[in-house]
Amino acid sequence: MGVRSVLQRIHWLNLDIVAGAVLSAAAGSRLPDGRGEINYWALASLGLTTWFIYTLDRLLDIRRKPVPNTPRHQFHLQNAALLWKATIAAGVLAAAITPFLPLSLIRWGLILAGVVALYLFMVNRLGPKSKWYFLKEPLTALVYTGGVWGVAFANQPDISWQDKSLSVIFGLIAFQNLLLFSWMETKEGKLSSPNFSSIFRDGLPNIVNFLILASILILFLSINFTDLFPYQRRFAFTEILMCLALLHIRYDADFFLKNQRYRWIGDGVFLFSLWLL
Repeated sequence: MGVRSVLQRIHWLNLDIVAGAVLSAAAGSRLPDGRGEINYWALASLGLTTWFIYTLDRLLDIRRKPVPNTPRHQFHLQNAALLWKATIAAGVLAAAITPFLPLSLIRWGLILAGVVALYLFMVNRLGPKSKWYFLKEPLTALVYTGGVWGVAFANQPDISWQDKSLSVIFGLIAFQNLLLFSWMETKEGKLSSPNFSSIFRDGLPNIVNFLILASILILFLSINFTDLFPYQRRFAFTEILMCLALLHIRYDADFFLKNQRYRWIGDGVFLFSLWLL
């Protein structure tokens, strides 16, 4: 098996998404001065839970008829039996880690679990053409951000407004990422279900994308006009690089549509956090 095949399977298994979440949470835990304590039990729980949610979502997708004809869904269909066992194992391991987590993080995790359960129930009860699918992108961004920053802030008794703003920027980037994927999927014409861009066409998604970019810029400038630790400044500039990378994909769509490059790079932006550690 070649390197490209291995990387492809890593991507189909959502392991790059898991790595992005864990690295981002670890980097966020270092705030504000780069010396913050990292809770490795919490990181392990986040990684297992993220993989559990994303894999379960795909496994539930392939139970719908017709099965979505994407490489990722076909991979899950061919390996469904093994992936169901692995998903159950990940859920059990995540539950086993729970007693080692701070009580505040457990409470926050239960809230997010409720949101995820409601989302999965809703998606699997909706008809294939339901317009309620537009909630998928904002809800996914909310849960992903909540998981990452719930872990990052778990051991911090006092959280500055600058650090809170960094978490909001991260959430906006997660939403920008999902809107980009929604837009690119619509351009490809290979939708497995309706999404934000296909439901609202170009009007509202373009407005929302502009508002996201404007909000990120305003928050970035607001933070940088205050006294910051060098680590906070590096974190803010890393987030701007993530935002610009996603913006570049949108404006060079034809190139990134080939072999679904936009998915590799789009999910890869969350790995930028690695250099902060």
